Amino acid sequence: MDSVGGDIKSEVKQVLQTNSGLRIVFDNLDFTVLANIILKSNGNSDMHWIGHYVTFDRFPSSHLDNTHPLLANINEFDNIEYLLSENELKKLKSDFTILVARVLIQFFTCLNHLKSAVAIHIPHR
Repeated sequence: MDSVGGDIKSEVKQVLQTNSGLRIVFDNLDFTVLANIILKSNGNSDMHWIGHYVTFDRFPSSHLDNTHPLLANINEFDNIEYLLSENELKKLKSDFTILVARVLIQFFTCLNHLKSAVAIHIPHR
């Protein structure tokens, strides 16, 4: 764990010098731990945890206009450019089939005889 973020200060300085957008993200989690037996020394506990991290823009966005949407009418948006093609959908289905088969074989020992039929490596770029 010590190696995670070991040189984070110099990395943050380097990114800030390139004028990349710096964002600090906070997220909180509030919950109550209920005691099984409530005594003077042992009762319910209210927990308030917060997680935070620093992130940077990977793509410059300072030149984009933030005052109005790109399209005034959402019905004019042509999503065909963003949807998967028929071949991509077939490939995705095939990949999910392999992943589900791996999980089934791992957790259901009666299916172990099928292990040799499941692809070990999913072909990709």
